Amino acid sequence: MASDLLLISDLHLGSHLKPRMRGESVHLASRIEDVFGRFMDHYQRQGPWQLVINGDFIDFWNVELAGSANMPAESLAVARLHAVLDAHPNVEAGLQDFLTAGNSVLFVTGNHDAELLYPRVRAALVARLTPAQDQSSSRTTDLTNLAALGAGRIRFVRWFLRDPGGAWIEHGHTFDPSCATQALLSPTRGGELVQTVAEVATRSFASLMPEIDYDAPDKFSGMDYVRWALARGWRFVIRVVLLYLRTAGRILALWAGPGRVDREGKQIHAARLAKVAANAGLQMSALTALEKMAPPPTATTVAGLLGITFLDHVLLVLALGTAGLVAGRFVGMWWLGTLVGTALAVVLLARKHRRKRPRNVARDMLEVAAGVGEVTGVPLVLMGHSHHGSLERLGEVVYANSGSWLDGSHLVVRRDASGDRFASVELRRWRNGGVLALKQMDVPQPRAGLPSELVATVVPP
Repeated sequence: MASDLLLISDLHLGSHLKPRMRGESVHLASRIEDVFGRFMDHYQRQGPWQLVINGDFIDFWNVELAGSANMPAESLAVARLHAVLDAHPNVEAGLQDFLTAGNSVLFVTGNHDAELLYPRVRAALVARLTPAQDQSSSRTTDLTNLAALGAGRIRFVRWFLRDPGGAWIEHGHTFDPSCATQALLSPTRGGELVQTVAEVATRSFASLMPEIDYDAPDKFSGMDYVRWALARGWRFVIRVVLLYLRTAGRILALWAGPGRVDREGKQIHAARLAKVAANAGLQMSALTALEKMAPPPTATTVAGLLGITFLDHVLLVLALGTAGLVAGRFVGMWWLGTLVGTALAVVLLARKHRRKRPRNVARDMLEVAAGVGEVTGVPLVLMGHSHHGSLERLGEVVYANSGSWLDGSHLVVRRDASGDRFASVELRRWRNGGVLALKQMDVPQPRAGLPSELVATVVPP
């Protein structure tokens, strides 16, 4: 009989491995080392389990290695993996013991650990966690039946996993435009993973700013960055402006080049999408509907590009200021025209920000989950990415988010007595060496028409 599921996500291991880092980030890494082993031991005693690490296990974006400038992309990713696990020996040991005890582990790829799509990275991870295991588990990201995932085994999923027991599992970043790329099933260009706007911004700006909160890029608006910089003095503002200009330039370069999908990439994606639909027992129309539900990646649209870089604000000020200058010259008061035009731009931007709904990834993903359940016919949608643990029901769809394990959030999904379907889901929090049950919900019966086996809809890159 298939085991119950234990879901965690967003550990972001290795986020402290860069030259300039806030002390609290180093402290957080130390706390993970202290706590993770006890967490795994607690659940190991209640097993067996199928552990689903639902994305962002390793934070490849934030790992900086000396002397790595000219390394090939896949080799660099392998080196980063080893650096992270070397820095977290207790996490590695906890997973090794968990696997040795007869549990299995499924890695779902997130946006911060898309490097798991590289075959050598998967092979290195399997070798570190299960040295005696057959490396065939890392050569492909296919999986047709989670119940057949044997004790002590590891498998990988790139996009989503659809369970006949009534669950849909994915990290969720494909619905976040700054963290998504076009042609999901064709992730590489010239052998290298396509970067997202969020990754470029993290590497070019946030990683070089130890003064900024770790999750600021996920919640800051343009005006938030302005206020944050001004509060630290003009000398700091100059440094921020220079970094911003460099970051904006790199995002523009991403939009002009590898962020956009070429014809070959689109063809590969289309062919693999058809295979994914067949494997998952879904109509192509269902996967097409899922793709349309996701907003276009920021790197592929002019509006998204201008908004994410704050250039829409800059261009509006320049345009109205210039228009005021031209108009003012006709009456011999160019300075007044420039002032009026600039003031008008500021007023328009202020009104725009008052009307704009603040970005809320957790709320957006809740709305998306209901759509995913309706389109795919599953009653339980399990995600991560938002860092906000939640358990909600919208109509006939239950949405559960494992949150960030950094604050102890995780999910336990129980099967019914037959093991054929998921019966309940519980949001829990690991706190002070014990488990706090936050919320529990029964899972509705799956709608008719689901396939008879579990399918992970992934093909190797």
